Amino acid sequence: MWEKFKFLEGLPFRNLGTKLLFSFLLVVLAGGLASTVIGTRMVGDTIMAEAQKKVRHDLDSAWMVYNEKLNRIQDVLHLTAKRDLIIRSLMGGQVEILRREMERVRIDYGFDVLTITDKNGVVLTRARTPYQAGDFQGNDELVRRALKKEIVASTEIIPQEELAKEGPELVRQVYMEFVPTPKAKERPETRETSGMMLKAAVPILDFNNNVLGVMYGGTLLNRNYEIVDKIRDIVFKGERYKGKDKGTATIFQWDLRISTNVKDKSRLRAIGTRIARDVYDQVLENGRAWIDRAFVVNEWYIAAYEPIRNIKGEIIGILYTGTLEEPYTDIRKNVIYSFFGVAFLGLVLVLFLAYFITRSITRPIGELAKATEVIAGGDFSHEVSIQSKDEVGHLAISFNRMIRTLKVTMEELYVVNNKLQDLNRHYLEMVGFITHELNQPMGVLKGFLILLKDEALGPLVNSNQKQAVSTMLRNVNALINMIQKYLQLGRIESGRMEVNKVRMPIFAEALSPILEDEKQQLEARKMEVVIDNEEAFRRAEGEADPVLLRIVFSNLIGNALKYGREGGKIWCGFKDEPEELLFYVKNEGQGIPGDKLTKVFEKFTRLQGELERRRGGTGLGLFNAKEIIDRHGGRIWAESEEGKWANFLFSLPKGGGGE
Repeated sequence: MWEKFKFLEGLPFRNLGTKLLFSFLLVVLAGGLASTVIGTRMVGDTIMAEAQKKVRHDLDSAWMVYNEKLNRIQDVLHLTAKRDLIIRSLMGGQVEILRREMERVRIDYGFDVLTITDKNGVVLTRARTPYQAGDFQGNDELVRRALKKEIVASTEIIPQEELAKEGPELVRQVYMEFVPTPKAKERPETRETSGMMLKAAVPILDFNNNVLGVMYGGTLLNRNYEIVDKIRDIVFKGERYKGKDKGTATIFQWDLRISTNVKDKSRLRAIGTRIARDVYDQVLENGRAWIDRAFVVNEWYIAAYEPIRNIKGEIIGILYTGTLEEPYTDIRKNVIYSFFGVAFLGLVLVLFLAYFITRSITRPIGELAKATEVIAGGDFSHEVSIQSKDEVGHLAISFNRMIRTLKVTMEELYVVNNKLQDLNRHYLEMVGFITHELNQPMGVLKGFLILLKDEALGPLVNSNQKQAVSTMLRNVNALINMIQKYLQLGRIESGRMEVNKVRMPIFAEALSPILEDEKQQLEARKMEVVIDNEEAFRRAEGEADPVLLRIVFSNLIGNALKYGREGGKIWCGFKDEPEELLFYVKNEGQGIPGDKLTKVFEKFTRLQGELERRRGGTGLGLFNAKEIIDRHGGRIWAESEEGKWANFLFSLPKGGGGE
């Protein structure tokens, strides 16, 4: 299980019990946090969804109140237009009687406007001072339709000049300067002079059903709070929350609040304030209802807005209902606190359970850990007690069995190790003795062969003799090279290889002698040595052991001679890097497979091709070279393009490094 919590290894926990306890705690915290977040979001979304659903119903109820008022105006006008007094007075031209009766009806039913026109749409009388008459109203859409015997009612915008004809006080009632409102959309206007009216028009018919004229009238909504307060009382039942009305209603003339019970910061009706930009764009510009949270004057509400249209279907305003968002956010906060309270109690309970569970697990494991420390100290007699029959108990049984087996095995290994040490000591002594004893006679043999080749002991009379001497000399050189490698291996494995560094010219002291020694081999294989960056190479100095560095170059040059293409080139080069001196020996030839580039530096490693088998070798040259470079604090590696070339590179630190 702990594999799933590897990231905990970086934390400063010193025992398994703490890790297990923290794991339990982490799982519970993660699960509790996830469930709390998801749960609170679901509850919050549900609460808000229910709030939006409710405000949608509230808006439908508000429309019922609004349309009830409009229909009442239409019904009153319709019944009044059918009265005999009205019909006979109109047929007899008794305008004064009409005026007095109309004024009484206007006052009784609370109309702001009540007017009668003749059958041509010319005003005969108005029911409000100054009782202006004689103007033409036939262009009014409602009057025009009533002259065609239609009974119509709608919300209409009445311009200032038309209101002035109905009564100067109406002009003053609708005049409104805009109040700066947060989040409102900018408008070039700064005041409103027209009014929004619930208006109806009905035909006045004689006894033969002919049109005698039209009666129209209505109620201004500007600063008229009857509808919005009725909506508040009926729909929201006057409920309050923290001293504020829980539900509010507003009638907008375009985006301007002309009738509302929303309060501003002074706790007055927010008349003259305007709607927020986002609601403006959706409802007024696009004609779509808004049912969502909205910023209303200075509070957030769950709000519903729908456009108000005139008789032509044009948007002229908005009907709004909203309920304070604060009660719902408080409910959501309480739910969140409840979730966190339950989660905290659950966490405490789980911690207690986790503590006892982890203790029952870690106590026997702790004993196992102590036993392993004793065993690590070399005492194989300590066994743990078996306290249960579960997996930990089985582990204890297996552990005791392992200790007994390990004790027997260690005793056997001790005996075997002593034998191996004796064998290795005899092996190193034998290698050192044989190679040392062979080295001197092989050197003497090489000297006489050189004298024979140079004809210092007498002339070689034919080419066969010369060829035989050259062949013997080449094989003696190979044997001497092999002896040197085994001597070096013996020093490395016995720990007797010493690195005696001096400041030295690398080319003159290490590379040049090797090239001179291998001159005959180079000529025999018709191979050319090219010195890259020769001038810098000859000047290059570094701290190294001259003898050991010559062994490195000897192994790399010998390797290039053995595996390079006959008649090809060998490049020896040098680069002065910022922190190290870089050397390389590159040859043309079969190269090295990509998967063998590091393996060639291992002891007794040789490539497996037919050509490599024919050329033989100890498999020690590159191993010895790597050991020497490592002891110098440098690095050595190989690069190759198989079938074309191989390049061996090594570096020496400029500061000396190594031993």
